[in-house]
Amino acid sequence: MADSDEKAIEYRKQLAKQPLQVLQQHKQSIEGEIESIMSSHMQLRTALARFSNSKETIRQFSQQQPEQEMLVPLTNSLYVPGKIDNVESLLVDVGTGYFIEKSNTQAQEFLARKVQMVSSKIGELERAAASKRSELELVMTIISTKSRILQSQAKQRQQAQQAQQS
Repeated sequence: MADSDEKAIEYRKQLAKQPLQVLQQHKQSIEGEIESIMSSHMQLRTALARFSNSKETIRQFSQQQPEQEMLVPLTNSLYVPGKIDNVESLLVDVGTGYFIEKSNTQAQEFLARKVQMVSSKIGELERAAASKRSELELVMTIISTKSRILQSQAKQRQQAQQAQQS
């Protein structure tokens, strides 16, 4: 912990030495990183919802009876009538267009692993976003402080020039 505190202090010192323009560019860079992290976060949240929905769908599907009629989606808005042939196995999309036949239990376990993995990645992104927000806050504080100092110095120079002219 002390090592990370020392690194934070050193980082703050290095930032304080930078010109205002460099700090502004660094601020923009951090804002871009935060935006990218949040975009990834939203994509993972969407995936998490999709996997969770699939788990619930499998649970409901396994309760159906063979030969029961249902609508089979061809697209988001196009369906065809069909009959359930086998409620014991499913084709699971394992990525990049590959499907594997799995039992309901295997499909549930596969989706549970996916949910756990995506949840873990979401946690990592949330921690990264919090870290970047802290860094952005630090940079903005230093920018604000440097701006006030520069304004004060400019005012002092102006007053000194006026005093010399008088």
